[in-house]
Amino acid sequence: MEIKSFLTLEDASREDLRAVLDLARAHADGRMPGALAGKTVCLAFFEPSTRTAVSFELAAKRSGADVISLSDKGSAIAKGESLIDTVVTLDRLGADAVVLRHPAAGAAALASRHTSAPVINAGDGCGQHPTQALLDLYAMSEALGGFDELAGRRVAIVGDVLHSRVARSVIPAFKRAGMEVALVAPRTLLPPNVEAWGLPILPTLDDALDWRAEVLYMLRLQKERMTGARVPSVGEYARYYGVARRHLQSGVLVMHPGPVNRGVEISGDVVLDPGSLIPDQVAAGVCVRSAVLSVATGSAYEVAA
Repeated sequence: MEIKSFLTLEDASREDLRAVLDLARAHADGRMPGALAGKTVCLAFFEPSTRTAVSFELAAKRSGADVISLSDKGSAIAKGESLIDTVVTLDRLGADAVVLRHPAAGAAALASRHTSAPVINAGDGCGQHPTQALLDLYAMSEALGGFDELAGRRVAIVGDVLHSRVARSVIPAFKRAGMEVALVAPRTLLPPNVEAWGLPILPTLDDALDWRAEVLYMLRLQKERMTGARVPSVGEYARYYGVARRHLQSGVLVMHPGPVNRGVEISGDVVLDPGSLIPDQVAAGVCVRSAVLSVATGSAYEVAA
């Protein structure tokens, strides 16, 4: 396995992705007991989180690690300490891995320059969210018959691409897995340089179905990161970019990294529909993040085929 860092997946190869998912499956099957025994994992979450924070904590504890949790309100950051000084402190106290979520893009990369411990990016502003992309690949591969079955599948990424760190991680990961990717969003929710990404840009969700999308990957409207009005109204946005039950009638699958704004990105009766992989994404978080921690700390070993 060549992957050494979990700051981003932009340099990960197809075989790197496969290796992490194979290791995740070994964790899920109980074939990696005590993989992190004797390790100390620090969870430094300076931005709100439920799924990511809880799954990383469960992943570390179930693999035998000691876990220390920090937040902005429960650490010296509340007193004005810089991120660098916090990371240096964790390094000197012997953390074996630092899982960092931060509101500033680039925070994880900055932190990694000030500690010998691996830094795992758990989301940095509008930057990256690599472990979300990995667990999405895992959930899709489980639903579609394996990693090799992802090649050639069509996935439409729908919604607030402009502010989404998830989009910036899943797009290269999905493409590396061999999937065809299209974007579906109003122009106001696309990055200014989006044409350089070389992806089809479709105007509505119905156009994505005409494009024969097999997976609709929905993004949350991130109002907390928006400056000014990006859509005329939430109701109009939901009309053209929200998934309703009719969109799933042809066997299309729907995904969402969470938290879901019911009635905006997804109709409330679709979230737990049989065509929804959202619960599977949540469940995949523990085994995938167990694998990530195992690789980052050097605890992983070869998994028998």
